[in-house]
Amino acid sequence: MTIALSRRAFIQASLSAAGGLAIAAFAPEFVGATTIAGGPWSPESGKGPNEVNAFVVIDPDNSIILRVAKSDMGQGVLTSMAMILAEELECNFAKVKVEYASANRNLTDNNVYQSMGTGGSRSVRTSRVFLQQAGASARARLIAAAAAKWNVEPAACVASDSLVRPDPCRTWRPEG
Repeated sequence: MTIALSRRAFIQASLSAAGGLAIAAFAPEFVGATTIAGGPWSPESGKGPNEVNAFVVIDPDNSIILRVAKSDMGQGVLTSMAMILAEELECNFAKVKVEYASANRNLTDNNVYQSMGTGGSRSVRTSRVFLQQAGASARARLIAAAAAKWNVEPAACVASDSLVRPDPCRTWRPEG
């Protein structure tokens, strides 16, 4: 018994079967492969020596990584939420890189990124306040670190254009 099977019938039968069949394969990490923040499930994911807080990382080349905990589905969430952080941080937006926040870190660090759900076009509206707080907190920490290094009060320093400088209204200048 032979069955005559046209190319069209074969493709239709194959696609019908593929709809109910899923094949999973594990690919081990190759030497030299790029990983993002230690992998999605590692407890140390995203934490590093250049991290100011959970939302802000300053790299040695003075570029700034801002972490966004919402998905961008075409509304521009990655840009708008990063701009809120950058404005409070007083940084030059041209030096900003954006990355998605780690869901694992949110789970292990007691909801540090708040709700990571995205829907109903409310990402900016529901995240604005804590993003402003995160940016202002990072700015205050950087100012405090500069003030400690210069041995002055933090009020004598000001942040602008991605730098902490002596306040121009004050007469002191940092030593060294």
